[in-house]
Amino acid sequence: MYEKYNDMALISQPYDLTDYKQAAQFVIEQTLFRFERDRLMRDIDQSLEQRDEALFLTLSAQYNELLQRYRHLESLA
Repeated sequence: MYEKYNDMALISQPYDLTDYKQAAQFVIEQTLFRFERDRLMRDIDQSLEQRDEALFLTLSAQYNELLQRYRHLESLA
């Protein structure tokens, strides 16, 4: 419980942390998405440089799955 001043009296009142939890969840998900996206993009670039078609196709599929898994972030950003 947090305390808050109300008309010069100290009253114990709980704060609603729902908004903070949602914001924190958004930041965490966005960070995970960016980290994984950057890693996959780097690995895809390497597979292209090495002309490794099998690896490229595997990584591209993983990249597309990542985009689908985090598509809900598009509407929140």
